Amino acid sequence: MIKKAIFSAALVTAISFSAVGETDGKYRNISRQLVAEANIAMGAERATDAQLLFERALTADPANIEALLGLGRSHEAQGRVGRGLKYYRQALEIEPNDKVALEAQALAFLKREMLDRADANREKLARLCPNGCDALDAVESALEAYLAVDKIKEPKQ
Repeated sequence: MIKKAIFSAALVTAISFSAVGETDGKYRNISRQLVAEANIAMGAERATDAQLLFERALTADPANIEALLGLGRSHEAQGRVGRGLKYYRQALEIEPNDKVALEAQALAFLKREMLDRADANREKLARLCPNGCDALDAVESALEAYLAVDKIKEPKQ
């Protein structure tokens, strides 16, 4: 009797995990599709439409880093850099070494004139990309441009 109960419980648990896995996969696929649609909207400079699609993607899969990054980009495109930084931070909480998230966050930091934080991201990217990478190149170029503009602003003595 006890063996039957244990077997039944194990069977129900196995079926439940299988169903959960299928459901999770379904929602991850929906989330990926919504991100693809949102990226098309961003490419067409429809940041508000993209934002709504990225939000729906995140509802389907709260751990979708691409949706978080997209939300950050869409908010930045609408002039809300602080809100963009929020989503980059959330992406980095899920995956602390995500190069795209580190790059996006560093560039947003520069928009907010947070040079020390942008440089910290550059240093982390340098450790992650000892042979260089696109994200590191983008951040270094942006830092150089920022510093060049800053020098132009300095009064001459």
